[in-house]
Amino acid sequence: MPEVNSGDLRQSLSVVVYDQAYWPIYTWAPEKSVTRTLRIYIEGDGRAWLRSNRPSMDPTPVNRLVHHLMLQDKSPDLAYIAQPCQYVMNENCSRQVWTFKRYSPKVLKVINTAVESLKESGQYEKLELVGYSGGGALALLIAAHRNDVASVRTVAGNLSPEFLNRHHGVSEMPAALNPVDFSAQLSSIAQIHFLGARDSVVPVQVSQHYLEAFEDTSCINVERVNADHQSGWTEQWQLLLARPLPCGL
Repeated sequence: MPEVNSGDLRQSLSVVVYDQAYWPIYTWAPEKSVTRTLRIYIEGDGRAWLRSNRPSMDPTPVNRLVHHLMLQDKSPDLAYIAQPCQYVMNENCSRQVWTFKRYSPKVLKVINTAVESLKESGQYEKLELVGYSGGGALALLIAAHRNDVASVRTVAGNLSPEFLNRHHGVSEMPAALNPVDFSAQLSSIAQIHFLGARDSVVPVQVSQHYLEAFEDTSCINVERVNADHQSGWTEQWQLLLARPLPCGL
């Protein structure tokens, strides 16, 4: 797959690394704001594991799906956030960060600090979050801890890490936060969750489990897409982005 960089996008984005909050967070940030709403794409877990019992030494994603989705997005204000230690590392980075400490309160705090910096740099008022795979869990957790998120879209999103790990019979992540535990905070936020009909990594049962945590699902749409975990998304993304948000938004 050809390398994608921020210069391929319609708007000018600059690489900004936020490293004041323990782990470095690699981002693409708009050089100047056009509207008052910023749409932030949140990277998946990347290359966290080489095999089921062997963590990677570098979590930087090999699959550039999130960048290719951004290329299809005509929104005038876009940004990109990688997970901690992807693309750039410091002395605090260790394999625990991208394996068992994924979605932990500390990871959430570090990423949320970068989100706040992106918002302030462009003087944005509202945020729209798009999360891929594990970035879907982070998008929901970020939204649950802020009051400026207008919508959340996920692509093959891990909406319930605890349930997914049980489903696959892999090790638990005791430090991980679970979006389903924040249903009260999330119930009024417009959400569309796109799941791959052929996705064996994050199967349909995950979104079903997520929905069961809500008494009122009127602000949540779930849509099956002819895709697997990595392929089939890019060519459909413009159409999927055009889907109307629930809650009358």
